[in-house]
Formats: sequence, C-alpha cells, structure tokens
Amino acid sequence: MIRTAATGAALLALALLIVRFPGEALQAALRGLAIWWNIVFPGLLPFLALSELLLALGVVHAAGVLLEPVMRRLFRLPGSAGWAAALGWSSGFPAGAGAAARLHREGALTDRECQRLLALSHMPNPMLMLIVVGAGFLGRPEFGAAIAASVWLSALAAGWLLARLDPAASPASAFRAPGGLRSLLGRAAAAMREARRRDGRGFGQAMGESVAQCVQQLMTVGGLVIFGSVLIRLLERVLPELLEFAAFPGIYEAHLGAFAAAGMIERFGAPAGAALIAAVLSWTGITGLLASHGIAAAAGVRFLHLAAAKLLHAALAFLTAALAWKPLVRLAGLAGGSLAALGLPAGPGAGDAVEVYRGLAEPAGAAAGRLDPLWKAAPFCAFLLALFLLLMLAASLAQARRPGR
Repeated sequence: MIRTAATGAALLALALLIVRFPGEALQAALRGLAIWWNIVFPGLLPFLALSELLLALGVVHAAGVLLEPVMRRLFRLPGSAGWAAALGWSSGFPAGAGAAARLHREGALTDRECQRLLALSHMPNPMLMLIVVGAGFLGRPEFGAAIAASVWLSALAAGWLLARLDPAASPASAFRAPGGLRSLLGRAAAAMREARRRDGRGFGQAMGESVAQCVQQLMTVGGLVIFGSVLIRLLERVLPELLEFAAFPGIYEAHLGAFAAAGMIERFGAPAGAALIAAVLSWTGITGLLASHGIAAAAGVRFLHLAAAKLLHAALAFLTAALAWKPLVRLAGLAGGSLAALGLPAGPGAGDAVEVYRGLAEPAGAAAGRLDPLWKAAPFCAFLLALFLLLMLAASLAQARRPGR
C-alpha cells in the first residue's frame, strides 16, 4: 500500500511539473525522440531481427550446444545463454534482454538463470563506448577502447561472481562433454535440426514476425528514452543546487548520461573521470534497466535484483578503469591501426561526432548525411558479435578436447 501511494504521488508530481513547464517538457521529449529514432532504433533493429530469425532457424540452439562447456564453467548457465550474452555485448542491452526472454519462453532457462543472464547481457552498445564517447566526446579513440575494455572485463567478473553467489547455481552443474569434440559437433547439428522442425515456419514468415516483434520492443525502449529525457530536464529545472547531483543524467538514461559523464575527465582527470564514465555506461541508467526489465518481466526477473547486479558491475568497472587505466590505454593505442581498419575513426577529426550527436539531440533532429561520422563504423558491432562468439567457441572446443571431460 505504501509503495503504491509513493508511486502515485511521484507520478502526480511529475504530471504537475509537466503542466508547470510544458514548453521545456515538450523540448525534452522531442530530444529523447530524436536520440531514439536516429541512434537507438536503426542501431538495434538489425541485431534484434537477426536474433529472432536465427532462433527460428535453429542456429542459436546449435551454438548453445557448442558453447555449453565455457558457459557452464564460467557462468553456470546453459550454452544457449552464450548467444544472448554475445548479442547484448555487440548491440546493446535491449537485444540481450530480448534474447534472454525468448530462451526463457522456450524453457532453456530457469527464472534464476534468466535473472543472471539478463545481468550479464545487459550491456551498453559498443558503438556508444568506442565511437560516440571515445572518438566523439573525448576525441581520443584509445580512451574509448580503454573504457570499453573496463566495462567488458568488469562484466565478466560480475557474471562470474554472481554465479558463485547464487545458491541454485551449484558447482555440481559443471559441464562434462560426453564423447569429445566429434560428439559435440554432432549434437549441435542435431539440436539445429530439431529446433527447425519444432518451429515449422517458412523463412519469409519467420522474418516478418521477427521484424514485427523487434519493432514492438524498440517502441517500448523509445518510450523510456523519451520519459528519461523529460524527467532529467524537469529535475534540472526544479532541484536546488544542494540536490543538483540527483539530476545527473547518468542516473536515468545511458545516452544522455554518457554525454554528461564525458565532461568529467576535464574536471577529475583521465583515470578518475574515465572510471566514472565506465561506471555510468555499466549502469546504463534507470530507463535502460526498465527497458530490459519490461522485455523480460514475464520470465520472473525482478527489477531490484537487476539493479543490484548492475550496481555491482558499475563498481567493478570503476575500479578496473581506475586501477588499470594506463595499461589499458597503452594496449588500446597499440591496437589503433587495427581499429581504424575496422572502421573506427582514429584521427583527431573524429571529434566532429560531438556536433553530430548534439545535432541528433536537437528537437528538429539532424539530416541523414550528418550521421556518417557515427554510422560508418556500424559494421564494427557485427564484427564484435562474430569475434565474441568465435572466442567462446574456441574455449568450448578446448574444453571438449580435454580427456575425461
């Protein structure tokens, strides 16, 4: 009763603020709409549709058998969870949440496993970290790569730790691959045939339904981005200076929060400021958490559990970036040529992405041609997805070759 009353009072206060400041609320809503339409929607739709299509064709089920050894040993999750994790890491949190929810509906995950998988796959889009933040906001691509490495390494650590803290994920569930490598490949092919037989839809029908479902999910995400933009603007308008920290965009929305957090490097210096950026990106904002929770709510996922897991991830990301900043930047600098070859901007002129991003956040939106500094590197996200899956597959095959496993 108290929780319901508090929620109602908060919503009533928000409605009164919108009535009090209608012009600013409208501008903030249009800004959130522009960010969603120009960045989130086109960036995530192909990955979400591909995920649903590969599930229908049985490819994900085959990958699940191949990834079983590494997922069981590291995270005590079924192998099919590897696809959801890879999808979330390569394209952003709504994609990972959608894949996790789909696996739960098919009975491949228990409620607790879905909860832990959602925390593992709820990740910021790599394009946001590497291109928008690194090459755009900071003008230093190696900084973006170092921040991304901090977010990714801390996510692995958080997933490993959560698996050990979950009493339902006992060590007895550790995987033993019967028959070695050949048996593993044979079972993967059999799983793909069986999944394709159970689905029974033609390719055209599966594609059409996949796109329709993905658009519905992204509409939910868009509503939350717009809501977060309005909430941030109204809090900035009414909060006194003493409580100004409560209006920090990183608390509520990932894209606006990343833009605000990028200015922290000038205030606190590279290690501390970069650590704060890594923490904000790992947290992904309340609206990001609500988006994933809304997609996976039917799987028994609790919002507070997801928020606690992402707070752990944010804390570990902060420590990783603060303690290992210099070696991470050095390694990122050595990889600069490779990143440029993959489409990442590597020169000082990449800072033009700041103006592009600001243009996208304007109520009127931006011309399609102004998206080039951001979207010319979009294939890099697909490369990350393939690389992540290949690395996990190599680890699984190495486990399958061990005698006695």
